[in-house]
Parts: sequence; structure tokens; C-alpha cells
Amino acid sequence: MAIWKRLKKSTPEQEEEFSEIMTEEKVGFKDKMAMIVSAFFVLVVPSALVLIILSVIVLALFGQLW
Repeated sequence: MAIWKRLKKSTPEQEEEFSEIMTEEKVGFKDKMAMIVSAFFVLVVPSALVLIILSVIVLALFGQLW
């Protein structure tokens, strides 16, 4: 488990700085919609395709596809 040793924990000062930056940043409606649409295409569509492909494979294995 060497990966856990490599992870660095943030200091409270870094967390405060990050939260200040996030509250100061103004994100417009178009930017929010662009982020939601891109997240949909990056996460949901490939996941759905994988599930559909696996379902077709299982149906083919059990002879229910044809």
C-alpha cells in the first residue's frame, strides 16, 4: 500500500485558501451547463454503453439474443 504513503494531506491554511478561491469565483449559467453536458458525455454515455454491451454478451451466452 505504497500509494497511501505518497498521498499528501492538505493543511488547514490550504483548505481555507481553496474555499476562498471557490467562493470568489463567479461561474455563469452557460459555463455550468457546459460542465454538466460534458460530464454527461464523459461519464454517463460510456457507462451506459458498457452496460449495454455486457447485457448483449450475457444474452448471447444464454441464447436469448437470437
